[in-house]
Amino acid sequence: MINPKRRGFTLIELLVVIAIIAILAAILFPVFAQAREKARQTTCASNIKQLLTAALMYQQDYDEKFHRLLTGARTLNNDPNGPNQAFGWEDALFPYTKNTGIFSCPSDNIPRNDCTNPNAIWYPISYSWTHYQSGQWADSATFGVAAYYATEDSRPTAVIGRPAETIVLYELWTTVSYGRHMGWWRWDNTNIANPSWPDAPNSFAFNWCGSGDARMTIGAHQGQTTFGFADGHAKAMPRRTIMAWPWDATAIQQRRRNLIHWSEEFKTNL
Repeated sequence: MINPKRRGFTLIELLVVIAIIAILAAILFPVFAQAREKARQTTCASNIKQLLTAALMYQQDYDEKFHRLLTGARTLNNDPNGPNQAFGWEDALFPYTKNTGIFSCPSDNIPRNDCTNPNAIWYPISYSWTHYQSGQWADSATFGVAAYYATEDSRPTAVIGRPAETIVLYELWTTVSYGRHMGWWRWDNTNIANPSWPDAPNSFAFNWCGSGDARMTIGAHQGQTTFGFADGHAKAMPRRTIMAWPWDATAIQQRRRNLIHWSEEFKTNL
């Protein structure tokens, strides 16, 4: 019996197969990318929860007050093997974490720069605590919980109104936030929700080691930033929803809703 001749694929059939594969790839690759980013976001939320737990332990040891953003003065040096340049909040909480890995979000891809050596940063820091300063800006800008200036003291936990609704920790990705320096911060807490500020992966440039060589952005995962609350829980939210905008004299007078403000007065009026 004579076997019939085997027929190969025609060019048209091959092109059809290639087109189907391309269509499937176009559909599946974004799904895989979203799944990877969701996993990174989960890790980020876990990091924030661990940092919040460390802060709660710190408060038990230090008069029920939040830690400081900076203790003492920054002593910048150009020695890549030199000592720590500042005692930041990361140093205050490290005895309670024993793990520098939780200070960094896996989605944070902004390069750090110590202006000396790429390996001199020790480890990147992707998070920041809300800033507190008393005085004329206490309701307009500096209504957080952690003090920076030596003349100020961080907020005691007893004054925090509705801890489950008070944001104290957020994602701040920037070139200047790393272990040998300090966990960077924003003086004005309204930056966190300001619509004109970029969300990751976008960023703005500023001067650090040279002209326009540094980057900064509010960390985000598919449009949502992970926030840590005073009671110890973490939640991903669009950052523009965490406080009324614009945050002006009228918003302050009406006690409009502001999840960053430590006072309960700002937790009720939408």
